[in-house]
Amino acid sequence: MDPINFKIPFDVIFCRNVMIYFDQQTKEGLIERFYKATNSGGYLLIGHSETLNKNTSKYTYIMPATYKKL
Repeated sequence: MDPINFKIPFDVIFCRNVMIYFDQQTKEGLIERFYKATNSGGYLLIGHSETLNKNTSKYTYIMPATYKKL
């Protein structure tokens, strides 16, 4: 997967009901790219049927479908 290159990082990334269609390896790669594209203190919002692996994700769980980069 190619890196995501933006001039400035995002405060919020919405990726709702997309990752359920990906295999685990692709999902983890996408989440890592989102993490690099998120400001410190920024949020990743995903679908309610989706979760991040707490052992591999650098995001912090806030509430269902809401994660934060500390």
